[in-house]
Amino acid sequence: MTGQAAAEPEGQIGIRLLEAPEDRSDDPRARVYIVDHVKPGTVIHRRFAVNNTSPTSQTLWLYPGGAQIEKKKFTFLPEQTGNELSSWISFGRPAVTLPPGGEKVVQATIRVPRTAWKGERYAVMWAEARAPATRERNVQINNRVGIRVYLDVGTGGEPPTDFRVDRIWASRDQAGKPRLEAQVTNTGLRAVDMTGELRLSDGPGGTSAGPFKVTTGVTLAPRDVGTVEAVLDPALPVGPWRADLELTSGRVTRSAGGTVTFPVKASTMSAVDLSGPALPPLPVVLAGAAMAVAGGGYLIWRRARRTP
Repeated sequence: MTGQAAAEPEGQIGIRLLEAPEDRSDDPRARVYIVDHVKPGTVIHRRFAVNNTSPTSQTLWLYPGGAQIEKKKFTFLPEQTGNELSSWISFGRPAVTLPPGGEKVVQATIRVPRTAWKGERYAVMWAEARAPATRERNVQINNRVGIRVYLDVGTGGEPPTDFRVDRIWASRDQAGKPRLEAQVTNTGLRAVDMTGELRLSDGPGGTSAGPFKVTTGVTLAPRDVGTVEAVLDPALPVGPWRADLELTSGRVTRSAGGTVTFPVKASTMSAVDLSGPALPPLPVVLAGAAMAVAGGGYLIWRRARRTP
């Protein structure tokens, strides 16, 4: 994924992870983020590529930054603020200069101290293009893209990753769009990034609809409870429908379903009686592909800073 700046630097910059641990070859999340479980004292190397699709050369500055899960979101700390995990991350070079259309491969190293405490930590590996302030424009524009890092430290096996769908309800917003919302609880010991699809079947006249993508950007820390939703077409008949929801984070897929009739009035909702999925579970690889499309392993950020 790339980031587009409104002013210089013109064009786009991008970043992508090139490798994942062998024991996570079946984990689509580990192909876009750095997701791993290691023992104290471990050293990790990961290759990633940065690219420049703009018509001019650009220098990309590489640095790690701190991140955290706050209000059901994976959020990064402002500016170049670090945390414990970011202090363990270094790069083979501090910056790379790319010609128009150019790409370079860079290696990141994560050195986990032998004294590191048990637990999961979060950070971002950033690549940033900087456009300095000029006489005509006293605002500095920075454009950056990054790769999330989810690193769990501890002896023994990896803590479990799991979640459950607690309940589902149908609603209609003020704009008249029907929605299906689901409450999800992270029952595991690692963070989960929620993605998924909703399918409707056995509707009026035997019709079907979907799949509809579930909103992305919901990240739940262990024991967190959050909500995901699928926003549907206002022209969709109210039902009744058979609703089947598939949610995925990495290698874990959970499903829930039931009969739903969408409210006619705006700003109203009704609970869905969960009766289990009527359709066979979607292959995890499909759900994982949906995850990669819906947000990817990259974060896009822009800041404007006034200079004296």
